Amino acid sequence: MKSKWFSLGCLTSVVIIIIMIFTMLLTFGSMGKGFKKPMPEKIVEGSWLRMDIGGIIVDYNEFEDNPFAGSFSTEKTSVHEIVHKINKAAQDDKIKGILLEPKFITCGYAGLNEIMSALEDFKSTGKEIHAYLDFGIDRDYFLSTVADKIYLNPSASAGILLTGVGRGVLFYKDLLDKIGVEYTVIHAGKYKGAGETFSRNEFSEPVRKNLDILFSNLYNSILTKIAQNRGIELAEITKIYERREELVINQENALNYKLVDELSVKEDLYNEFGVTKKNLVSFSKYKQPKFKKSNSNIAVVYAQGGIVMQSQGFGAVNITAAKLNKTLDKIEKDNEIKGVVIRVNSPGGSALVSEMILDRIKRLRKVKPVVISMGNVAASGGYYISAESDYIFADPFTITGSIGVVAMIPNIAKLSDNIGLHEQDISKGKFANAFSIYTKPDESMINSIRMSIKETYLEFKQRVADGRGITLDEVELIAQGQVWSAEDALQNKLIDETGMISDAIKKAAELSNIEEYTIKYYPKQKNFFEEIIKDKFDIDIAETVISNQIKENRGILRAWQLFKSIKNDPLQAVMPFELEN
Repeated sequence: MKSKWFSLGCLTSVVIIIIMIFTMLLTFGSMGKGFKKPMPEKIVEGSWLRMDIGGIIVDYNEFEDNPFAGSFSTEKTSVHEIVHKINKAAQDDKIKGILLEPKFITCGYAGLNEIMSALEDFKSTGKEIHAYLDFGIDRDYFLSTVADKIYLNPSASAGILLTGVGRGVLFYKDLLDKIGVEYTVIHAGKYKGAGETFSRNEFSEPVRKNLDILFSNLYNSILTKIAQNRGIELAEITKIYERREELVINQENALNYKLVDELSVKEDLYNEFGVTKKNLVSFSKYKQPKFKKSNSNIAVVYAQGGIVMQSQGFGAVNITAAKLNKTLDKIEKDNEIKGVVIRVNSPGGSALVSEMILDRIKRLRKVKPVVISMGNVAASGGYYISAESDYIFADPFTITGSIGVVAMIPNIAKLSDNIGLHEQDISKGKFANAFSIYTKPDESMINSIRMSIKETYLEFKQRVADGRGITLDEVELIAQGQVWSAEDALQNKLIDETGMISDAIKKAAELSNIEEYTIKYYPKQKNFFEEIIKDKFDIDIAETVISNQIKENRGILRAWQLFKSIKNDPLQAVMPFELEN
């Protein structure tokens, strides 16, 4: 009988595997069109570039052909790609102007600021930018303000939705209590609230105050930029955000508030500017510029995502020491690379991996200057790896700081009792069962971790003190897990200057004593199917597919990713919450 059931089990497993493989083949087959590079359109004199961007916009795509566009996610493009296409269009004599049509953009304000800067440079050549909105949300409108004119669809169902900044944070303690899961949270720094979502039902007062200051600064920066671009008093923009009666701003009010310049059906607008199928160029089909080669280069390295021991799945956006340090090894050996810019966009993660990466950067600095360019978020571990560099730039919309350490130890002792699951331990050694999820950590375990956190926090602060040329006492005042806006980070000496990635590149060239140079970007973009052929096709692809299906519920997905990170590496230098700017 056992043999029969064993055979049936094996047969079932084989059938399931065959079905999975067949399903994946069908899926990749249906994606075939998505992987074909779009044929470049023929561009005639007086063409308009239709910049209809939307969805998730990341800093940098490591694949030439985005593997998860369309079928698996809404991710379409990157700030890197958008900026370079705009820069190319600025020098393209056949491009007359840009028709900017943002639609439900999901992108940090630092990324949007990079795009807006490129559009400002485009306008400085004498070319036109006109923005058109059917229904614009915060980031859509923010980006549109760079245009010469903003047009709004006259339909009653169209409009503009301006809500502000901030996000809701999910707290899981009551839920975890009900199912019998408990987190032991130990942290260094009274503002280090990374574990609060698991151990509390609301913000602690210090964390709440710190976040309130942070979001107030970001909010003011966003409104100030809109006011400047639209030529409206800041007080008037603030009034629109905080005192208007309607949720969605209709056409009449959009005009009255001076948020838009005219109402128009898009087809009429196209006719007004003489736009036809012949002279309308799709942004997705407009080719990126080819980068020149030279004997003097500045390397730009994108370090984005959580800092983890090992990659968390095929196509995952995260930072590992193995991957980043391998890139830095190549750069150090390349004599044609004179200086390095590391673009950090990370909420942090593993304290140990952060230390390993920082050590590699310190060794690279002995050979070549290293400049940090901070993106949307460069906090906790993201700040850790930035601390000991030659110069630090933060975008005006960057969230940074969060110098602190936290340990989160989950256990399901109550849950296992409730469902009748019992573990009997047979082990030797005081800490042999240290991280068993079936056992609540005892006092000796907690004290041991508390000592480790204290040492790690001191090491973190020492790295900041060494890198920034300030005392440990000065670091402590701005540490304790506090998060800062770029403006406050500058005042607190955490950064050297506010600026964008282009500013960081110029600084790296200056420190390298070179005037003529080209730029090399890392990681080098890869072809998706080539990566599969290089034995990278594994079960992580299935995990990527599944995780993308629940991407909309980002709070739950973020909690799951954090759990995966801490289960074998409990000491984390990570942001207190998933803060979006």
